[in-house]
Amino acid sequence: MCSIRQLSEEERSLVDSWLESEGIVLNSRSRRDTYSDVRPVAEILKKIYPEIELECYPTVSSFDRRLQNWQIFAFRVLLKLGLRLHNHDLKQLAEGKPGAVDWVLFHAFSHAETFPKVRSCSRARSMGGVSRRQSTKKWRDI
Repeated sequence: MCSIRQLSEEERSLVDSWLESEGIVLNSRSRRDTYSDVRPVAEILKKIYPEIELECYPTVSSFDRRLQNWQIFAFRVLLKLGLRLHNHDLKQLAEGKPGAVDWVLFHAFSHAETFPKVRSCSRARSMGGVSRRQSTKKWRDI
């Protein structure tokens, strides 16, 4: 299991430069307030992983609902990225602890190239008889 840690200066600058290239500005207040909810994080990650369904993560304001959204997101998305978080890590994300969302974004960005892509049905069949249902099985419920 992974545990949230502070990013090094180099790792943090990589995250910040990628976010800046996408037109996303995260200051310390927005990292704490806005990104303690999973919806804005899911919107950022959807740029890399279009399989993420944003409808599953409504914008919420109470801590309990934010924690519940992070638990669902961790199960549906983060596990598929190889990121298995403890409950106290999910609480840090829901509370907006400094550095928590940066760590999740860095981890997701660092796995972007090795992330499984969904193949189209016709291409999948021509590549050995794998149906679309089989090739997208792990992303069906995101």
